[in-house]
Amino acid sequence: MGALTDSINDLRTNARQWEAFYHRGHCVVLAPPGSGKTKLLTTRLAYDLFNHIPEPHGAACITLTNAAARQLQRRVETLGAPQRSTLFIGTVHSFALRQVVLPFARLTGKAELLSLGIASDKQERAAYVEAVAHVFGDPRYPSDYVEEVKARRRSLDTAPVTPGNPYLAAERRYRDNLRRQGLMDFDDVVEAAVDIVEHNPALRDVLMARYPHLYIDEYQDLHPGLDRLIRALCLGEAKAELFAVGDPEQALYGWAGSNPDLLFDLASQPDVHSVRLEHNYRCGHEIIRVANCIQRGHTMVGHRDGGDITTTRCPGGFPDQCEHVVGVVRQAVASGAVLHEIAVLCSTNRECKEVAKAMRDNGIPAFIREDAYRLNRATSFVENCTSWIAAGREFSDARLGNLLRDWRRLLTPSWTPQHDGALVEVLLDYPTRPDTAASALLADLFVLGLAGVFEQQAQAEEARALEQMKEHFADGGHHPLTVKDLAERVRRTNRVEVTTMTASKGLEFDIVLILGMDEKHVPHFKSANDQAKLNEDRRKFFVSITRARQAVHIFYSGFVRWPSGRSATAGPSRFLLEAGLITSASSPSRLW
Repeated sequence: MGALTDSINDLRTNARQWEAFYHRGHCVVLAPPGSGKTKLLTTRLAYDLFNHIPEPHGAACITLTNAAARQLQRRVETLGAPQRSTLFIGTVHSFALRQVVLPFARLTGKAELLSLGIASDKQERAAYVEAVAHVFGDPRYPSDYVEEVKARRRSLDTAPVTPGNPYLAAERRYRDNLRRQGLMDFDDVVEAAVDIVEHNPALRDVLMARYPHLYIDEYQDLHPGLDRLIRALCLGEAKAELFAVGDPEQALYGWAGSNPDLLFDLASQPDVHSVRLEHNYRCGHEIIRVANCIQRGHTMVGHRDGGDITTTRCPGGFPDQCEHVVGVVRQAVASGAVLHEIAVLCSTNRECKEVAKAMRDNGIPAFIREDAYRLNRATSFVENCTSWIAAGREFSDARLGNLLRDWRRLLTPSWTPQHDGALVEVLLDYPTRPDTAASALLADLFVLGLAGVFEQQAQAEEARALEQMKEHFADGGHHPLTVKDLAERVRRTNRVEVTTMTASKGLEFDIVLILGMDEKHVPHFKSANDQAKLNEDRRKFFVSITRARQAVHIFYSGFVRWPSGRSATAGPSRFLLEAGLITSASSPSRLW
C-alpha cells in the first residue's frame, strides 16, 4: 500500500479523526498535543487533491510560521500528493502577499503598495521606537508600548485618535515612518488583503475559484486580522471550503496579537462542523495526568504506559540547575537514551545559552535552536548547503536534488540551467576549505543569483530572513561562524537540543528537562495583574510538559536572579503547586 492509503487507514482507528476526515463542508478540529492533527490535516489535503479538487482548481494549506509550513510541505510530499501550480503551502502572510495583494492591488486602488518594499525587523523596530518616543515621550519600558501598538494594528482597530487613546497616534506615526522610507510591513499586507477580499466580491470569487479549499494549521496562532482574512474567504457568502485544526490550549503568541477565543468562536459558527479530539498518542499516562491538571480544561486520554515527572529544588540558583541538568543527561545516556531525544527548555534565550555552555563544558554535545534568523526556504537552503559540504554526500541529510529544486524556486523567474552548474561548482569547491567563514559562502551564493530574492516583492519573507542570516554571520567578529560550524549546528543528531519553552511547540522528545520554574519567572512578574498573560504563561508550561514521551525533569530554586544581579524570592512556580508536583510545605515563600 502507498503512504496515503496507510495514513487513511490509521485515521480509521480513531472515530473522531475519521469523522473529521470524512466530513464534507466546513470543519474545525480542536486537537490536543500528540493527537495527530497535522497528520489529519495533510492526509485530508492529499486525499482531496486526488478525489475532490479537479484541475485546474487547487488548494491553499496555510499556517503561521515558516518552520510549520516546511513541515507541512514535507508531509504532503511524503504522501505523494499530486503537484500543481494551484497548490499553495506556506504562511498566511505569504498567502496574503502573493495570492491577494500582488495580483489584485492595482485593480482595487492599492497600486501604491506595489512600489513599497517590506521592512526588515531592524527597520520595524526603529520605526516603532521612534513612534512611541514621539507620542509618549521617553517611557521607562518602551517595549511595552510597542507591543500594545502592534496588538492594535493586528486587531485592525480603527478607533479614532483621542487624548485618551494615544496608541492610534503612535500607530499612524509608525506607519508614516515606514512610508517615508518606501516601506510597509506584513501587517500592512494583511490589512490590504482583508480589505480586498471583504469589499470586492468579484475578485473574491476569482481567488476562490483558484483555491476552493483552504486548510489551516495551528489556527489558534492567528491574530484578528488574519482571522478576518480566512473568514472572508470561507464564511457568509464566500464559497471556499474550510478545514482547520488547532488547540486553544497551545496558544502562545498573545504578544503577537493571537487570541485563542477566535478558534472557539469559529468552531461555534452554525455552518461549521466541530470535532474535538481527545487522544494523545505521544505522552506517557503520568505526563498526561499532570498536563490535565495544569490546564484543567478538556481532558486528554493517553495511550502510552508509564511517563515520569520529577521536580528538583536547586538552592544554588540557575547555575545549580544547570549542574543538575548535566547529571540527569549523563544518567539518561548511561541508561540507554540518545542525546538527540533529549531537550532542555528554558524561558529565555539567555538561559538557553547558559545551560548549553554548562553541558558543553562537561563534554555533552548541545545545540541551541536559535532565533537569530527565521528558518524558511531561503535560510534552510543555505544551511543545507553547508550540511552537504561539510558532512559529505553520503552522510548529510541534505540531497543535491533537493538543493537544486529549492535553488530554482528561489531564483524564479531569473533561473537558467547555467545557475545549476554554478551552484554545483561552488558546492564541490567548499569541502576543501570547510573552515571558511559561513558569510563567505553566503556572499558567493548571493553573487550566483540568491541576491535576486531581494528584488522580488513576492519573496519578501525569504529576503527578511536572509538579511537576518547575513547580520548574524557578521556578528561573529574575530571568531566568525565557519561553514563547518554552521553544518554542525544543522546536524542535530547525537546532541541535546536546547530551546525556549515557546519555541518548543511542535517538537517532541523522549526526555524533556525544564529549567527556571520559579515564581516571578514562570509565570513572569508582569503577568501578576494580567489574566490573559497569566493564562498564556500557564499554556507555555502545558506545552513544555507535553513535548515529552517518557520523562519530564523540572528544576526550580525558589528565587530568581535577574541579569542586573538583583534577586527576587517568591518560591517555586505556582504552576507546580497547581499541578500537584510539589506541596505547599516545600514552598519557602507564598506567592505574590
